[in-house]
Amino acid sequence: MNRSLDDVRCIADRAAHAVPADAAEAIVLSHYSALTRFAGNRIHQNVAESDAQVSIRAVLGSRTGVASTNRLDEESIARCAKAAADAARHAPRDADFPGLPHPKQLSIPTRAPLLLDAYGPQERAEAAREILDQSAARGLVAAGTVSVNDTITAVANTHGVDAAMHTDDLRVTVLSMNGPNASGWASYYGRDARGFLPAQIGSHAATIAERSEGAVELAPGTYTVVLAPEAVADLLDFLGYLGFGAKAFAEGSSFLIDALGSRVVDPRISIYDDALSPATVGISFDYEGQPRRRTPLIEGGIAVGPVTDSYFAALLDRDNTGHALPAPNPYGPLPLNLEMAAGDTSVEDMIASVDHGVYVTRFHYVNVEDPMKVVLTGMTRDGTFMIENGRLTKPVRNLRFTQGVLSAFSSVGAIGSQRQLCGAEESAVLAPALLLERWAFTGQTG
Repeated sequence: MNRSLDDVRCIADRAAHAVPADAAEAIVLSHYSALTRFAGNRIHQNVAESDAQVSIRAVLGSRTGVASTNRLDEESIARCAKAAADAARHAPRDADFPGLPHPKQLSIPTRAPLLLDAYGPQERAEAAREILDQSAARGLVAAGTVSVNDTITAVANTHGVDAAMHTDDLRVTVLSMNGPNASGWASYYGRDARGFLPAQIGSHAATIAERSEGAVELAPGTYTVVLAPEAVADLLDFLGYLGFGAKAFAEGSSFLIDALGSRVVDPRISIYDDALSPATVGISFDYEGQPRRRTPLIEGGIAVGPVTDSYFAALLDRDNTGHALPAPNPYGPLPLNLEMAAGDTSVEDMIASVDHGVYVTRFHYVNVEDPMKVVLTGMTRDGTFMIENGRLTKPVRNLRFTQGVLSAFSSVGAIGSQRQLCGAEESAVLAPALLLERWAFTGQTG
């Protein structure tokens, strides 16, 4: 089981004040995770692990140094604190470093740790079996995971910052295989276990796999597409990584350069970062202990601005939006709880409005071609279908795309009325389905 919130908070405070430096900061992450993995229609792995780590940042004038350890006894923390101070002593001066931030009022929701009790080994096994049964009953083969993560995050510094919060989440994936060339995908991510219906998720993946048999080739070209929420979440995640961070903005590599206050996408699109939303997961403060808040990034199609931390807020003379990552990192501040505002159209109505197009369940192996224009390339996967005369018809062999996200988001036909929370790399994205009028497929992948 995980440590207590008070224990983790005390470790962070003790570590920050153990540093022989002008100022210091400590981040403690205490994590417990449990995973049940299945493949070939049977459970084959059930594991649990726990770990805790402290990262200490020492400040000497305008020099900073960081050291970390996962040994949290007093002697080990003292050695780590000394190592951080030694690193700072040998680091170059940074004239732009504003110093560590001072405490601000935090809004920390009270969240009782629920999921570890609700999804112990037996409950995870039962959920996996319900998922598997949906494929097995149809002669299909399923693989996937049911996992629970329980994390306590604490940040303290010698200026009085004292922030600590418990978070947990449930993550479920299922891939149903119908022979070597047909597959279907479904997933769940979130804290509200009431929204996780194992049989329903298993059935959804199996149905897609059944419908994917006998896929046909589709000629390269520009098509109208309906993207399911997981496909949209990938695009939003890349927007956040490439364009919504203050470091990219300061370095001139963000699409927001010379675009603030201008329309960059369809006016129906609004994108926010909101760690306080009850629909998402994560902590309500950043890794400097500063409050996160609902931060508009694109509002009504208009570019609003990047997210910041204390360093880039001072450098750019902007407000600190509370998006610091643990120091040091190569990315600067990033949005970790992106969401696109919902529209008013069901997926069924989107499909019904398309005469000739493509439905995409999700993307795979997405990479960047042009960061300034957010041009991405990648592949469809696990459920791609033709839309003909307002109906899903033939399955399509997986396609490669090369497409600018901003360009695609400027040709919106409709935005979904329902949103799904999707787990991205170290972040959560709340995304609706999208009907896009123009999407460039450049070839087949298999």
